Amino acid sequence: MGSKFNQYASDYDAWFLENENVLYSEVKLVAHFLENAGDVFSVGCGSGLFETILDKEFGISIKNGIEPSEGMAALAKERGLNVEITTAEEMELGEEKFDTILFNGTPSYITDLQKAVDKAYEALRPGGKIVMIDVPKKVRMGFFTIWPNQ
Repeated sequence: MGSKFNQYASDYDAWFLENENVLYSEVKLVAHFLENAGDVFSVGCGSGLFETILDKEFGISIKNGIEPSEGMAALAKERGLNVEITTAEEMELGEEKFDTILFNGTPSYITDLQKAVDKAYEALRPGGKIVMIDVPKKVRMGFFTIWPNQ
């Protein structure tokens, strides 16, 4: 699972740390949309780099996530995240367990995004929200969207 990311797990963090302006512009964007987010679950948490910075510098705690790459998940676990190795399409989160579900940089890698979003909705508490942020491959501009669970 996630074998292409296993090969580059440590390179991912190195690139962001060498390109700190990009890293922090993205972290600030995510932090803005996670204000008062409650209990947040991260879909495709990668190495946990963003989650760690959000916690330490913005007081936004994300303790749980999924990641298909074993190499990336190992780094996230070292950073203190509870990570299940699975895909967004196969994740089983339960019902009404989280206030916010974050898809940060993952939508363009998810094969069946509708299935993943359906599973995320099931896991939202009433009044919860899905926050989706991505910069798709081969595109110069990113997008974000918030879907409230009403």
